[in-house]
Amino acid sequence: MSTVFFKITDQQTKEVESFMDSEGYTNKAEFFRFLLKFFKYHQSPERTRLESATERLGNILRELKKKGKLNKSLDEQLADV
Repeated sequence: MSTVFFKITDQQTKEVESFMDSEGYTNKAEFFRFLLKFFKYHQSPERTRLESATERLGNILRELKKKGKLNKSLDEQLADV
């Protein structure tokens, strides 16, 4: 496990301590580990849609390449557009 150091404002410290008290966190490290997990699993809907669309596009491109239908470079494909 690595150690991370950073500074937060006095107001942020008060907010963190208030949240820690209300939610029962025993130390700041535990609280910030929770924040990382929360951020990871509760991304914005827009970001979730973008990641899903990117994954679907990647799957489509892999299938086209596997079937031999994606042999031209991007420049060649867009030349007549």
